Amino acid sequence: MRNFKARDIMVKQVHSVSPELNLFDLERELSSHRITGAPVIERGSVVGIVSRSDIDRHLSREESRIAASALFYRAGFEDADEPESQADPSSAALESMRKTRVREVMTPEVISVSGDESIGAVAGVMRRRRIHRVLVIENGNLLGLVSSMDIVAVVATT
Repeated sequence: MRNFKARDIMVKQVHSVSPELNLFDLERELSSHRITGAPVIERGSVVGIVSRSDIDRHLSREESRIAASALFYRAGFEDADEPESQADPSSAALESMRKTRVREVMTPEVISVSGDESIGAVAGVMRRRRIHRVLVIENGNLLGLVSSMDIVAVVATT
């Protein structure tokens, strides 16, 4: 296997999102582009990264809050009418996704490498940081993105 660098395997056409995008639309964009995460760009600068894991964490917290609230209503007011969001946790979660912005769930600490970084070093960063993608940034410019699957593809084909 030759000495691949980040620039050799990175995706150059990186789909990015705005920090003001809501989670419902984020999920739609991730699905339509067949990706699991994206850099967050504001006024031309990378301000974070967001992934499906961030959405899942948000929904998990929201689900716990909704479940606790629903339990309260059911235990305390069994004969009373429950608010709609308490009666249907899925509609409350959907409403939360429409209200919550990427900025609120993204990871603001951007992990990046240079284009000249070896894929071994990139893989090491991913393993140590427990992440699945790193941005390739040089001189403040986003050049591309390397995902764990990009590294797997290189290993599998060489």
